[in-house]
Amino acid sequence: MTRRLSDRERELWDHVTSGVKPRRLPAAKPAMEPLPAPQPDLSAAAPVRRRRVTVKPAPAAPPEPATAFTPARDPFAAPQLDGKRASRFMKGEIRIEGRIDLHGLTLDMAHKALAGFLMQARGRGHRMVLVITGKGVGKGGALKRLVPLWLSAPPFAGLIAGLAAAQARHGGEGALYLYLRRKRDETRV
Repeated sequence: MTRRLSDRERELWDHVTSGVKPRRLPAAKPAMEPLPAPQPDLSAAAPVRRRRVTVKPAPAAPPEPATAFTPARDPFAAPQLDGKRASRFMKGEIRIEGRIDLHGLTLDMAHKALAGFLMQARGRGHRMVLVITGKGVGKGGALKRLVPLWLSAPPFAGLIAGLAAAQARHGGEGALYLYLRRKRDETRV
């Protein structure tokens, strides 16, 4: 059951709604009717003739030129050092002049850090540096596997004369010895 407003309530309601304008709703657009499908002209006198189409096979692609497969350089190949120095290098008896630890870095960060480190070491005239990759058990072995491959490819390959697994006292299988090439004097002709 609804009650009626008293005179006082009606007066208050009229006062409240006196400043309100009715909201205009957009006029409803009439729905567009779809166009009728075109009807074929049946008044044509001649019957329609259909042609038989034959599909020709695409020409065969020319054969790929024979390319010689050149395997990547073995990163642990014998160092390009004289006999006694190579022996001392492999045994870890040459003084380490710089080291970088790549533990905990992403592959991208490790690559950039390694590039910066090697450029600085070479600029300072260092010859023997240690790169710590970690032993890489399980998924963490990416750096251990990839760092030697990075070092055997440009731009690093031109900087390095030798690469060897480190001795146990320097990190063992989780580290690498790098013997850097001597920095040539660029001002010489």
